[in-house]
Amino acid sequence: MKKNFSMVTIILILVVAPALLSSCKNNETKIGVAVPDYYAISEFYFDDDFGDFKEFYQDTYNWYKSIEDKDGVYLAHNACFDDDVLQAWRDYNVYDSVPDNAFWYFTVSPSYLKQMGVDVNAGEIEEAKNGVRLYLIPDTMADGEAKSMESFLKENAVYSASDSDIKTTFTENLEILIIKYMPNEKYFTFPSAQGEELEAAAPVIYICTSENMKYFESESLIATGVDSYIKFIDEATMQKYTADPSIDKYSLKFTRLSDIYAVASKHKRVDKGISVVFN
Repeated sequence: MKKNFSMVTIILILVVAPALLSSCKNNETKIGVAVPDYYAISEFYFDDDFGDFKEFYQDTYNWYKSIEDKDGVYLAHNACFDDDVLQAWRDYNVYDSVPDNAFWYFTVSPSYLKQMGVDVNAGEIEEAKNGVRLYLIPDTMADGEAKSMESFLKENAVYSASDSDIKTTFTENLEILIIKYMPNEKYFTFPSAQGEELEAAAPVIYICTSENMKYFESESLIATGVDSYIKFIDEATMQKYTADPSIDKYSLKFTRLSDIYAVASKHKRVDKGISVVFN
């Protein structure tokens, strides 16, 4: 049986998760925000007769790995963890170390980090490409808060890492590197829930590569809509790198983020004001 998974289906799921993110919300419409109008996965088809999701995850991972260093190919996904989420982690003993304050967490490829204008030593980027889990903490964070964040990131990095069906250099070696960076502007958040902030001033950044992923990232490459991970700078780039026999059977479709937001705003899945920044 062939099943269609669209951005509508996925967005409905994603809106539930950020429901507690009150400190990440700002209903004020912002004009002039630098919005990257990339192409993202909007839907795919999955046929129960020819395989299972493990195969789909692996095929998508292999495809992304083959194109991740190409010009105009990005990985970008952001989430905000507010005080309610942090308290829930404490109450349910999810982690031994929990950050002191709410924070934005950006998952980005080295290519998208460059688009953000964040400067990182080439040697450290190379370590990330070779499987070291690389995190950037803003140098504006107080020393005590930074120490707490480092402890959390180290624990979170190895959390269930061995459960991944897709083995990477990181899941084999579990190497982690945490460094500080200097935030130089506000960064677009790719908001996926009504009223979420459009920009974050000093996010914690995970520099994600195919070799330092664990299951959470490798299995999220199939995410669709606003919260998609894989993004292309324009239609020509998208068409160039999606003509791949290994993913043809999944009938991946890609849509501009501005169009995704326009559809989502009609159904009140994201802040109506978001559509304004695309005009």
